[in-house]
Amino acid sequence: MRARTAWSAAALVAGVFATLGVRTTPPGELAGLAVLGLAVGILVAAVAPHTARAARTRITALRAGALAAAIFFALCFTVSGMLATFGGWVTASLVVVCAVAALAAGLRRRAHRPAAGTVAAVTPPPPARPVAALSTDELCTAWRRSYFQLLVSRDAQARRRLVQRRQDYLDEIERRDRSGFLRWLADGARAGGDPGPYLTTRR
Repeated sequence: MRARTAWSAAALVAGVFATLGVRTTPPGELAGLAVLGLAVGILVAAVAPHTARAARTRITALRAGALAAAIFFALCFTVSGMLATFGGWVTASLVVVCAVAALAAGLRRRAHRPAAGTVAAVTPPPPARPVAALSTDELCTAWRRSYFQLLVSRDAQARRRLVQRRQDYLDEIERRDRSGFLRWLADGARAGGDPGPYLTTRR
C-alpha cells in the first residue's frame, strides 16, 4: 500500500513537470520529439513479436509500441519541465536519484519473490494411482502421455521415475493381454504409440 502511494505521488509530480515541459518546449522541438517518439513506437512494435515475453499477436505488438512511445514522451517532457524549473545540475541529480530508487525497488521486489522451483520443492507431487487400478484404456492413455512427459522432462530423477512408470504400464498391459501385447510388439510398437487397438481385454 505504501509503495503504491509513493508511485502514485511520483506519477502526479511527473505529470506536473511533463505539462510544464510541453508548455515550455518550442514548437519546432515538439515536432522533432513527435517524430522521434513515433519512430520509437514503430521500432518497439516491430521488435516485440520476436521477444521471448511478448505474445505473438499484432495487437500486443501495437500496444507495446504505443506504450513505448508514451513512455518516451513522458520522460522527455518531464525532464524538459524539470530543466525549465531547476536547471541542469539539479535535474541530473534528481534523475539519478529516481533511477537508483526504481532500481532498488525492483531488486527488493525480486528478492522477496519466491523462486520458480520453491513451491514444487516444498509441495510433494500427488501419489500416482497403482497401475493395477487403471482400466486398460487408462493404461494406454497413460502410456502415450508419459512418452511426451519424458520428452520434455529435464530432471534426472523425474526421468527415472517416468521410465520406471512406463515399464510398469507395459508389465500390466502384458499381464492383462499377453497375446494382444505381443501383436503390438510384432507390428512395430512405438514408444509413443497406442497399444489399445491390439488389445482385447477392457476393464
